[in-house]
Amino acid sequence: MAYHSHFNSEAAGRFQLLCGCPIVPLNTPGGSGVSAAARAADGAVEAIDPVDEALELYRPLSLFKTFDVRGPGDKLLVYLILFINSCLKRLAERRPPPSREEARTLLFSVAHDRFPMPSQAGFPLGSLMAQPASKEEEDSLRIYLRQCREESGRRLVERMYGGGEGAAPNRHWLAFAHRRFMDRAV
Repeated sequence: MAYHSHFNSEAAGRFQLLCGCPIVPLNTPGGSGVSAAARAADGAVEAIDPVDEALELYRPLSLFKTFDVRGPGDKLLVYLILFINSCLKRLAERRPPPSREEARTLLFSVAHDRFPMPSQAGFPLGSLMAQPASKEEEDSLRIYLRQCREESGRRLVERMYGGGEGAAPNRHWLAFAHRRFMDRAV
């Protein structure tokens, strides 16, 4: 039994879709608590956002070689799981393991690396997401995915180094760095 995104059923009418991916508000620190690029049509803030959902489901889903995509929320979930996996690989290949601050800096730079978009070579979900209808749609999706990547990296560091500033990374998270969800990588 696989776990699926709870944004599948809500995405149809509540959130804007870009290339088949729902633009769900992110619970970010500071001001309003919601990212500027992703606001629900009705202005409501979700208790759990796609980044929290991906981090919660990462370890159980990383054991799967196949995944039945049931809706737009699953597309975003799969993308974030693949990104989290690439973050863990970057952290695991560092010897000795990076400190909390080094990990935060490394994952911030990974989030801001140039990444392929739907319809471009190297996009890991090429068959799942539609091509952008316009340059504006592509730019909006790139901004949203970059925000998701940045938040995923930030929250992953918080989960991995839960013990404080001098804590070592949680080896149970790093053990999943060598798993390949759906035999794909970002």
